Amino acid sequence: MMQPVALQLAAELGGVLLSGGEGAGTLLLVERLKGHALPQVAVLGRKAADLLAALEGAERAQAAGVEINLLALLPLPDCDLPRALEHHRRRIGALVAALDAGLPWLTNKPMLARRLPGRILRATPVPLAKAPMGPLEKGELKAFLSHWEKDRRKMVFRRPEWRETADHAEHGGFETELWPGVPLPEGAELRVPPLELPFATPMTDVLRAALRAAVYSNSAQPVPILPLPADPSGLHALRCLTPEIAAFRGPVQAWELAMAGLSRLPGPPHFCARC
Repeated sequence: MMQPVALQLAAELGGVLLSGGEGAGTLLLVERLKGHALPQVAVLGRKAADLLAALEGAERAQAAGVEINLLALLPLPDCDLPRALEHHRRRIGALVAALDAGLPWLTNKPMLARRLPGRILRATPVPLAKAPMGPLEKGELKAFLSHWEKDRRKMVFRRPEWRETADHAEHGGFETELWPGVPLPEGAELRVPPLELPFATPMTDVLRAALRAAVYSNSAQPVPILPLPADPSGLHALRCLTPEIAAFRGPVQAWELAMAGLSRLPGPPHFCARC
């Protein structure tokens, strides 16, 4: 039975509640469709507020003549997102891009994420290797987080600290983030794999240009593409729908510009439940 809160949320956003299949919980789907078989973009949020800028940006873009459809996805607390997406693969159809707008962004600055850490569990803590990071990326991170002390940046992005699990009494152990390029310690369980996102593709060029135009106007100041501490399981789930994924956050104007740019990219062959 659907919870009243879920029904209210669906009514507020103008969406529909979809059962993810047996035992997979509920997924909220909000569609802004302009026409059948047009390029489609999916946006994943962790809470309803994550989707608002994307929905408004899509409406503005469509009103300006951009030929694109938007599918906004919100997994409810009981939802097994990978299973729900696989169950509704034909309902969602072919995507030009899948964007994750629900990550806990650093100081809410518009940005793209380059890579995300996974999560590992071990009975006892052991020293981890430092996450690899080139000099340009280190300089970008330092400039972006100039108010952070060096030790704090290192702890979050290079060598995270172990912490006792909340369910220690039941499962036992300590967990921490594992960045891409860091070897898995012996005896550790990989709970969420680390993830590297493509950042030199036509799609990311479109997104970065949209952020720059919306945020910096005529300035040539680049938009950072930084690592970000978060559980990347949502992006892994979106991977079952499209190979082109990115984490994207910006104001409504950035979403509007991004939709216009994404509509011009070549998409995969169209398929959906109606075809």
